Parts: sequence; C-alpha cells; structure tokens
Amino acid sequence: TEEMVERLLQAAKPDFVQYDSKGHPGWLGWPSKVGPSAPGMVKDSLAIWRKVTARRGVALYIHFSGVWDSEAVKRHPEWARVPPDGKKEDRQTSTFGPYADELMIPQLREAATKYELDGAWVDGECWATSPDYCEAARRAFGKEPPKSAKDPGWLEWLEFNRAQFRKYVRHYIDEVHK
Repeated sequence: TEEMVERLLQAAKPDFVQYDSKGHPGWLGWPSKVGPSAPGMVKDSLAIWRKVTARRGVALYIHFSGVWDSEAVKRHPEWARVPPDGKKEDRQTSTFGPYADELMIPQLREAATKYELDGAWVDGECWATSPDYCEAARRAFGKEPPKSAKDPGWLEWLEFNRAQFRKYVRHYIDEVHK
C-alpha cells in the first residue's frame, strides 16, 4: 500500500530505491501489455512505488533480468542459447537471436514510460552468458567453432562471443533510449 511504502521511505530516508521488476524466471512485476506479467498479481505495486517515490523526491530504479529469461525461452525455444552439445538452453537467451528486439526492449520501454523510471540495471547478463553454438553464431564465426579450451581457436571463439555480447548490450541500450 502507499502507506507501507511511505513508512519505509520515512524510516530509511533513501536517495533511491530499486524495484525487482523482472527476475530470472522471466515474469514481469507489473501489469504489462507486452508481458508476461506474473500470474496472480493483485495490485500494480510498481505504480504504488512510483507514486510514493515521486511524491517524496526519491529516485526509482528497476532490476531487470536480461539474457537469463526462463519464461522467454520456454515460450520461444528458438530464442535459446545453444551449448556445445547442441541441446537448447532452458534459461539463457541467445544474443544472436531476436529476444532483445522482440521482448526485452519492448518490456524496458514499457516500464520506463509507464512508470517514469529514473533508471534500470540489467542483471543476468555477462555472468549468465556462455559461448553460443546456435546456427547464427556458427555462420557468423565462419568456421567450425571449438568445443572446449583444449581445441585450437578456443580464445578466438571466446572473443567472438564476447564481441557479440558487447554488440547486444550496446544495441538494447541504444534502442531503449530512442
């Protein structure tokens, strides 16, 4: 309730607060037109936090899980990262696929505009990313990728994936700010 948030802010006197808007399971913590919103939601608690923080002059940031989005992979297995064994990942999305454009960026834009957020931090990114053996990655690499550190070209393969991750992050940052 507004009263509960008001009491917390009064007691803590923070400069900012963070709302956990999307955890690694992939459910959004607000009623969303983009979705998927967490099942069983009763109130728009992010709206309550925004209303009270705005009234008190406290910045509101969101925590948002990125590459690690179990629900997105469940709904769109074609968006999954592929490990060396060729079986699709059940948690990680591929930075080579359409996940960012088709879901992540629309979710972030919706949250930013609907709640006039002061910022966001995206979690479940670099530490949740592993080399991706999906078809798009393999094509872009231009040759058969190594499967382990014992194979020739392993460091080149890792750097190729790191460069792709940096492109992915730059892309969603640029797109969300448009």
